[in-house]
Amino acid sequence: MLVTFLPMNKKIQINAGSNLFHAAMENGIDFGGVCSGNRTCGKCKAMITKGNNRKYSKEERKLLTEEERNSGIRLTCCFTITEDTCVIISGKKEKQSQVSRKEDKIEDSFGNLLTNSLAKEHYGIALDIGTTSVAVRLWNLDRKEFIDEISTKNPQSLYGADVITRITYANSSGDNVRRLAYLIRECCNTLLLRLSAEHNINTNQIEAAVITANTTMSHLFLGKSVEKLAKVPFQGISYEGVKLKASDVGFQMHPNGQVYVMPGIAGHVGSDTLGCILAKDLNHAKGNHLLVDIGTNGEIVLAKEGELMVCSTAAGPAFEGASLHQGMRAIEGAISKVNIRNNLIEVELIGPEKGSALTYSMNRNGKAVGEIGDIYPIGICGSGVIEAISELLNNHIMDETGRLLGQEGDNNYVTLWKHHDKEVILTQKDIRELQLAKGAIYTGIMLLLKEAELSNSQLNYIYLAGAFGSNIDLKKAVHIGLLPPIEPDRINYIGNGALDGASKVLLGQISKAETESISKKIKHLELALCKEFQEEFLKAVNF
Repeated sequence: MLVTFLPMNKKIQINAGSNLFHAAMENGIDFGGVCSGNRTCGKCKAMITKGNNRKYSKEERKLLTEEERNSGIRLTCCFTITEDTCVIISGKKEKQSQVSRKEDKIEDSFGNLLTNSLAKEHYGIALDIGTTSVAVRLWNLDRKEFIDEISTKNPQSLYGADVITRITYANSSGDNVRRLAYLIRECCNTLLLRLSAEHNINTNQIEAAVITANTTMSHLFLGKSVEKLAKVPFQGISYEGVKLKASDVGFQMHPNGQVYVMPGIAGHVGSDTLGCILAKDLNHAKGNHLLVDIGTNGEIVLAKEGELMVCSTAAGPAFEGASLHQGMRAIEGAISKVNIRNNLIEVELIGPEKGSALTYSMNRNGKAVGEIGDIYPIGICGSGVIEAISELLNNHIMDETGRLLGQEGDNNYVTLWKHHDKEVILTQKDIRELQLAKGAIYTGIMLLLKEAELSNSQLNYIYLAGAFGSNIDLKKAVHIGLLPPIEPDRINYIGNGALDGASKVLLGQISKAETESISKKIKHLELALCKEFQEEFLKAVNF
């Protein structure tokens, strides 16, 4: 059956009887649901304008309003394709960050392309391919003007939530590498098409793309083997920057459009970390600075008087909600803040508008206090988990080993919010997942400091990168042992530093030659070869 996806006007042949949600994910299209197609979150909505039999499931009758059903809205996880179908997608944007825009001249081969093009306006995109999500930032190259940023779930997550399981799947056959390459390229292209459609930009006007990613994601985007990344000393095939034609990777942009995959560093430390370094100009920084990208791959950078040392830790997807019972990304309906005071549990969830939030309270007996609006909590994101654990620790509901007090076994949980049959819980297993993740990050920090013969007190600043890092409560992050115990005013958020750095390269604020040169001067510390790792990790796991 021919399925057309709008507004990107993407046409895909899908077998009759296929589930729309899973078939679309396998072709690089994400509808934004947070329950992996399990019919519980109600977030994977799309309008079916052709091929809609209107046979609504019980989940759709529960999770969709009558007005939505009458207008042709379906939950894609409940929709089975039986004929040619047309699907209109309207995705939600996640929290965004911007890079400062300087009036520097665009240079390198991008500049030559602009000079030779007859288009009235020239655009470019910076892409950050993460293990869990993919973000794209659109720029007007003539005015150095930020236009928009959108993100979506990495469709490769169907084949593994973290780097290790993704590598295992890729290494099982050459076809799997090609499949993963196809998925991520289609995902990037879909985001490109969405941006061009939403801003009425002819795709021919998009003339340059700069890609940043961790080592595994870069390799898989390029269709390279990741076999050597599965075992110590974790070496990729190449860490050089790669220049491609847009047609080489299936990007629907200017026929002569150029795609530049930024150089990696070493081991599992890729060009996303290099992007963060470029964003903060750490190679020229005076003093001692720590940069931590709190994500699935957990990259850490230590800058000591401009000398750079990096490592990566297998933190896993807990910080991004992927491995938690009711974990989700930082989008509408996610609990992002938690406070426990005077026998009341107060949660703050992300609202429908950018920057908006809603607050609900519940007493310790599980009864909601105050009014309940139309939007209610459906899960918890990484920042919410950190706050919840800090509050459980403060209120003696959990001990320093992470055990929920007064309860035994791994099936125990704490209710954070409940109203009638709807509730959000934090399980003992969730707490263990977070312990392993934060323990890995803290161990990496400590080993880098030891290698550089520095102590916590000698750090001038800590920079937190990534969408997750910009949302956490710093005091609580220090309290649970995710970050070293230094004053909160010496910890700064930088948002998506990888995209900021890629944007600098796209805009010509940093040349490709300089980018390549910086990447080769960075020292890499392979934690798997550190004798002290196990000892430091065991100390870092407790709260």
